[in-house]
Amino acid sequence: MRGVPIARLVLLLILAALPLLQSNAYWVHVFSLALISVILAFSQQLLVGSAGIVSLGQGAFFGIGAYCAGSLSVGAPFLLAIAAGGLLAGISSLLLIPIVRLKGSSLAVATLGFAIIVHLVMLNEDWLTGGSIGMMDIPAPTLFGLSLGGETRFYYVCLIAAAGVFLALDRITHSRFGRALTAMSQDEEAARASGISISLYKSKCFLIAAIVSGIAGGLYAYHSRYLNPNDFDFQKSIDILIMVVIGGIRSLPGAALGAAIVVLIPELLRASGEFRLLLFGVMVIVLAGTGSRGLSGILVDLFRRFSPPRLWLVFQKPGAVRL
Repeated sequence: MRGVPIARLVLLLILAALPLLQSNAYWVHVFSLALISVILAFSQQLLVGSAGIVSLGQGAFFGIGAYCAGSLSVGAPFLLAIAAGGLLAGISSLLLIPIVRLKGSSLAVATLGFAIIVHLVMLNEDWLTGGSIGMMDIPAPTLFGLSLGGETRFYYVCLIAAAGVFLALDRITHSRFGRALTAMSQDEEAARASGISISLYKSKCFLIAAIVSGIAGGLYAYHSRYLNPNDFDFQKSIDILIMVVIGGIRSLPGAALGAAIVVLIPELLRASGEFRLLLFGVMVIVLAGTGSRGLSGILVDLFRRFSPPRLWLVFQKPGAVRL
């Protein structure tokens, strides 16, 4: 679609301007956290939206990447620590190979068990993770001698990382590998009859999603500069799944929208006090009821309905119309 790259560029420019429009350090900190959550939602969208795999273990890979990067933050370059976090999370995903033959709820429960085991390791292995006290005093990141510790600078690091992950996963989902995942999600038996190795493709999908989650975890370690095991319990995996469901299961932009809602709306509702979580829960239920297309599908339908016809024609396939 001809207008899609333009729309993406405009959105990127708007996001780049956010720290200039909102200079409050706290909100810039929250925006960075939202971008990290966007990366997490992208990893879940690859599993749920492309491959039809309901995974409740992404929080575990997120934590593995965070603790790895936090451990290497003293002495190792920033980019190396982030890459190591993603790599270790990817290697950890190989532990799930024995369960990839499972389907549906059985696979989801198995990944949940993995998440619980990883959380217990983080909570009890003091020598490795600091135990219940957590990992403290993670230094501010530096890149080529330039400190990235300021909220605004680190926001742009997260923005670049989110944009890079989006482009990579968008390319993957439109590749032969992505089409195989789509076929697998629609009918495993038909995909197997077509020559697709279901176990192999599921394993590769888990690997890619784990690496992305690990990168997000590394960014989170430098963002918070303190890691607590309770930040990576099974509830985190459920939160990541909620992001994708309310934003749109089969849409990367929808996953990003869902992540932004899950992070930002509770902050906007903070003034409501104890009713904040209640209001947020009601909103999640309503949005989850929109179906697999999620909120992004509703916005597209509204745009089609109320936008000027010639503006919508810009987003049609090349050759379909003449302006």
